[in-house]
Amino acid sequence: MKNSVKIILIILILPFIKTGAQTFGFGCLGLSGFYAGVTQQYYDTPGLTEYLNSPILFSNSSSTIEFKRGTGYRVGANLFRAKFDFLFLTAKGYYQFLKETHERENNLVDNSKDKFELSMNHWGVGLDFGVPLFSILDWKVVEGAVTFYNSDFTEENIDENGEQVSEKKYSLDKTKLGYYVGSGLILHLVPDYISVEATAGFNFIDIERFTSKDGLSIPALSSTSKAVNKGGFSATVQLNVGFPL
Repeated sequence: MKNSVKIILIILILPFIKTGAQTFGFGCLGLSGFYAGVTQQYYDTPGLTEYLNSPILFSNSSSTIEFKRGTGYRVGANLFRAKFDFLFLTAKGYYQFLKETHERENNLVDNSKDKFELSMNHWGVGLDFGVPLFSILDWKVVEGAVTFYNSDFTEENIDENGEQVSEKKYSLDKTKLGYYVGSGLILHLVPDYISVEATAGFNFIDIERFTSKDGLSIPALSSTSKAVNKGGFSATVQLNVGFPL
């Protein structure tokens, strides 16, 4: 945790260092900007799977449910990108909206259904390092970030008219710390101003359980499974809009 705090402080300080084009020497250019894109992330959810497919808790349904891939959006900022002749280094921060939804029929009430939604929203701060391949294409050799998850899980019962009958929400008792590493490519549409960036990586996240306001937990306290016991592969494609400092 101490190392994570150090990384965050470094990233927050970087944008305030007075640098301009050619300040660093070796043809270095200081850049900043914003970005937005779409993302997918895989994860393993043994505790949720155990809960949702329990014959005791959900005897009214025969179909199985497994949460394993979330989709959503990412918005963020390249706080500072130091671009040299033969390499670049970027400090960045972002917020990611990520969710997965499943539905199944409720056999106890005609034409009603149960809806389940897992939200894996999180903040992230990180650094990347890369090299130019061609005049319009860069290789982001490695990217690493610390992530802060504020995830939740929601279950609803919906009647035949599409109206919500009941809802129960489970959340985390505190923000969960994770991290990810990845690599990617950056295609420059308008050099230094507009680019498309594609990143593939692996996320590491561990969530023991979700808890409701009335003290219920997923999975149950007696269970040895974790709600989310590991992360997985992720992919993001984003549009960057930048400007020289």
